[in-house]
Amino acid sequence: MTHIKIDIDEEDLEEIISILAKNGRPDLISVLTDTEFKPQRFVKKEYYSDDEGSATSESEYEVYIDENGFQSLK
Repeated sequence: MTHIKIDIDEEDLEEIISILAKNGRPDLISVLTDTEFKPQRFVKKEYYSDDEGSATSESEYEVYIDENGFQSLK
């Protein structure tokens, strides 16, 4: 859902609300008069933990080296 912020003077807003009321649109009136609206917050997601990918955690693994020199974890 996209939110648009506009500046409108109170007299014009009251006229719009009046027109909406005459046309039976309480749903739109509630959208215009919603004072509790708060825009969504965008939070940057942490993709990696603090120690993920660090060389210190790799020292715990044992490595097997085959006859061709290829390394793999045990």
